[in-house]
Amino acid sequence: MSAFSSIRPASSARGLRAFVLVVCLVILGLEAWRDWHERGHEIARISADTLNLAKSLTQHAQDTFELADALLVDVVDRVETGGVLPNAIARLDTFLVERVQSLQRIKSLTIYGPDGFLLSSSLPGHRARVSARDTAFFQHHGTSTSGEWFLGPLIRDPLGSDWVLTLSRRIDKPDGSFGGVVQASIPPRYFGNFFGRFDVGSQGSITLIHANGTILSRYPYIERALGANISSEPRLRDISRPGTYEYVSPIDGVRRLGGHQRNHVFPVGVLSSVGRDEALARWNEEFVFRSTIIGLLVVTIGSLGWSLAGALRRREEAETELAVLATTDGLTSLANRRMFDRQLETEWLRAAREKAPVSLLLIDVDQFKAYNDIYGHQAGDECLRTIAKAIVGAARRPGDLVARYGGEEIAVLLPGLDDAGAAAVAESIRARVEALALRHEANVPCSILTVSIGSATRVPSLDRSRIAPKDLIALADAALYRAKQDGRNRVSVAKAA
Repeated sequence: MSAFSSIRPASSARGLRAFVLVVCLVILGLEAWRDWHERGHEIARISADTLNLAKSLTQHAQDTFELADALLVDVVDRVETGGVLPNAIARLDTFLVERVQSLQRIKSLTIYGPDGFLLSSSLPGHRARVSARDTAFFQHHGTSTSGEWFLGPLIRDPLGSDWVLTLSRRIDKPDGSFGGVVQASIPPRYFGNFFGRFDVGSQGSITLIHANGTILSRYPYIERALGANISSEPRLRDISRPGTYEYVSPIDGVRRLGGHQRNHVFPVGVLSSVGRDEALARWNEEFVFRSTIIGLLVVTIGSLGWSLAGALRRREEAETELAVLATTDGLTSLANRRMFDRQLETEWLRAAREKAPVSLLLIDVDQFKAYNDIYGHQAGDECLRTIAKAIVGAARRPGDLVARYGGEEIAVLLPGLDDAGAAAVAESIRARVEALALRHEANVPCSILTVSIGSATRVPSLDRSRIAPKDLIALADAALYRAKQDGRNRVSVAKAA
């Protein structure tokens, strides 16, 4: 059997392509990991900024309610001390107008009697015509003896039609019974206008929210949103707690990133948020730019690596082809004499170490010169190729080597095979060639193509003075000569010395 695959080196081109592929995947993986974490950091930064803004605006809301409460405390003291006689009410009218006139945060200060009707207001002209009996703040103070402030829900202003937030306190009579209510009206639009001073982008919003999730004010100011409860949005169900949120607004459907801060004094909080897409627009642009650059880099590396691997593969194939040509007979595609000599030396040393036999067959085509003279050299070449295929078919073990020894002689190296085994292989080869029944008129008496084979077997020794590879060749050659002398088309086995 011809075993030239052993001289083919492992392809470095595949390793290079695998390396280039791994490098490209590592670059893409690292870039994706970095972008993912940078995106997370960017979202965290945006959320932190909105939370800080919410904390500041919550403090402003607290300042507003505390200012209103300070006025309420002053008015309650004046009413409880001075009473509600006409002269006292006239003085209160002037006092209320003066105190509210310079305050944008407070729309009005109003005093209601125990029957719910208006006694005095910073907005004159409504006395005795307005009743607050049905309002939440009046009912609360009418049933509660506490003198603490009460922040009521959004209501329509009893002195007008606008929405107002109400902060109120109870008035006690000298005997401790219910004497009425002092109430401050704070317009939601004030908070909307104040929130508008801060840049949250075209998709952002700032919302003043009651602890129960009700919208008290908002920027951009949308009146229909006042009084709506946003706790129905799944991601805002815990809006009573401070923190950062990513949510879809139930008011306008915009996805936002925001921070919420709850006030520790009043039951309100501020949700400051920016549009998610708008806030990440710059990062997205940088991501696209970086991804394009990385993509071009990876494509360039991949293309160059693939091209280099292709060139390396072609070079390896050329080198392998040259190596095969250097050890292959061009006519029969069998191993050439150089390959045979090298393999014989290798197997000889191996057998010497293992004390195993090495067998050699020398095969010669009978009357081959006459065959060339009769049928021509081209037919002679084809004859040698046909015989070579037949011999390869008989010597099929992995270690067997079939080589063109010279001219019409072919050598078969059979490492590890004893003389009986070698003789059996030789006889198989002879029979295969004879079975081809190739016409050869000069080869009498059978008139078909035949071969003569000399077989020799020896157990090598590391001591070359006793026996060497050349001695094995000489023995096989002598056996071949005897086969020719004995009439051709036969196998002759060299006898052991």
